[in-house]
Amino acid sequence: MKKRHHKEEMMIRFFGSISRPRILSLLIGQPRQAFYQREIMRRHPWISTVLVVTLIFSLLGIGYTAADSPVVATERWTSTADGGNDKGMWTVSKKSDGQVVVSGVWTYLGTVNCPFTGGSVTISGPVFSFIATGTATNSSAPSGYQDSPFTLEVKGETRSGQGSGSYAMSFTTAGWPQDFSGTWTATRIEGGGITD
Repeated sequence: MKKRHHKEEMMIRFFGSISRPRILSLLIGQPRQAFYQREIMRRHPWISTVLVVTLIFSLLGIGYTAADSPVVATERWTSTADGGNDKGMWTVSKKSDGQVVVSGVWTYLGTVNCPFTGGSVTISGPVFSFIATGTATNSSAPSGYQDSPFTLEVKGETRSGQGSGSYAMSFTTAGWPQDFSGTWTATRIEGGGITD
């Protein structure tokens, strides 16, 4: 009995009364039938509970989201920057909702690892770009300065599994380079169906 009281309290808080969700559930469930108020209040109270729970989940964003969209195509790329001094591995994924994302690791000066996930990719014909963030690690740096958040912006073109362009990277921790940029080349080593 206490659970039912709690459910009714939640519905009253959300809708202002228990009758509104009952009326909605009955009218939605049987749209072509006319009802009197007494019928609405006594018929199928569990339907209103289901509607309320569904509405609450949708308002709170619980359940299926765009991030849950299944991946329909994947490409893996290996890259070098600045004449081979820096290296990267990128995984570009296209989801069923059309969203394209990138994750990977950029290795700067051979010792600084810059992993990133969830970067948003823009592709228009051969033009390819993404912005990604992460936390870089330099194990040879002094204690307290070994990690730094970073932003990586990559722009360029891809054709037939080859790509080239420019990049810009910035770190936010004091003692790390604030901004630097250069050029990159890349080769698709696996997958397809996303870039030219």
